[in-house]
Amino acid sequence: MNRFLPTSSPEVRKVDGRSALRDFLHVPHRLYHGNPYWVAPLYGEEKRFLSPRHNHFLSRNPVALFVCYRGGIPVGRIAAIINRDHLERYRDHVGFFGFFDSENDRETAAALLQTASRWVKDRGAQIMRGPANFSINSTAGLLVDGFEDPPQIMMPYNHAYAVDLLEANGFKRCMTFLAYEVSRDQIRFPAAVSRLEERLARNGTTIRHLASRYLNRDAELIRTVFNQAWSGNWGFIPFSIEEVQQDFKRVRPFFKEDLVFIAEHKGRPVGFCLSLPDINQALQPLGGRLMPFNWLRLLLGIRKISRLRVILMGVAADHRRRGIDLVFYKKTFDHAEKYGIHTAELSWILEDNRDMNRVLEHINAHCYKRYAIYEKHLNRTLLSSFHMVSGTGRSGQSTDIP
Repeated sequence: MNRFLPTSSPEVRKVDGRSALRDFLHVPHRLYHGNPYWVAPLYGEEKRFLSPRHNHFLSRNPVALFVCYRGGIPVGRIAAIINRDHLERYRDHVGFFGFFDSENDRETAAALLQTASRWVKDRGAQIMRGPANFSINSTAGLLVDGFEDPPQIMMPYNHAYAVDLLEANGFKRCMTFLAYEVSRDQIRFPAAVSRLEERLARNGTTIRHLASRYLNRDAELIRTVFNQAWSGNWGFIPFSIEEVQQDFKRVRPFFKEDLVFIAEHKGRPVGFCLSLPDINQALQPLGGRLMPFNWLRLLLGIRKISRLRVILMGVAADHRRRGIDLVFYKKTFDHAEKYGIHTAELSWILEDNRDMNRVLEHINAHCYKRYAIYEKHLNRTLLSSFHMVSGTGRSGQSTDIP
């Protein structure tokens, strides 16, 4: 139950200024204070991510942020999202929610979820799905298993009670994502993997590093392969070139070009594998702040990173089951060794992606975390009523994120 002000009622307010945005950003710091696994994002980066000037998604999609207060103290937050690309592709009347953080109180959670559901319903949604921050192509999912490990780069973390808060408010799981982990001393490659690259080359398929001097060109190649290889996956939304460029810009400070591979068949891109050192290892001690001296701690921490995340790996449909994925994983581990990296997370993988799950199990990776996307039909009522205060005086009115 609420550990802040148990006798006060929840009050949801729309973020409509700098003070409210500051509250929105600080809610997780209050809720996860003392949690040894949560990693605070850098305050400045998180603020930029919530700015339409720096986030292409926000420049073309309606989004509203809300904070829940008890007695003036922020105890929860949520974002309500209309994803136009999703609606254009699926025409399923789905709205989304994201950035869902709440104290362990069903009334608070109900207030947040009902506010977001009303907002998306006013814009034509019949189903609300999430969490997604802001898109399935970004940080998405609720952690449902594996709470005793810190999240890796661009992966979410939440208290175990968040599962109960969603389910108690009528949300049902509609998809599960898996995260695998494997270390250098655990991984097992087939004996023939060392000959696979030679065989692929004889058939016209070569594998190379991303070329940083041609970053825009290779980013476009990666986007092309992603949009082809993932097109049949649940919830797939094509990456725009603006999103790819912005994502590369965000990770550029710790990006390693020899941990990104592109497979080409006679000059045509047919696969890629993108891994990043787990910057969360260096961020965790900083508490979300770089100044005045945490920037030095960050630089020192980056040198000590010992794990990476394979964020994206895909092969065009007509080149699958030829061993390209195994070569990607082998080369990733080989090149990671020189950076002192000995453990990899491979995430996330759709639960129903049998081919990918089979490959990971084949190399002796083990599933150590699960994430879920939840949804609810909006004609079903939430738990309770609450007091809603909008910054504009109207709960359904949209304003720009400040």
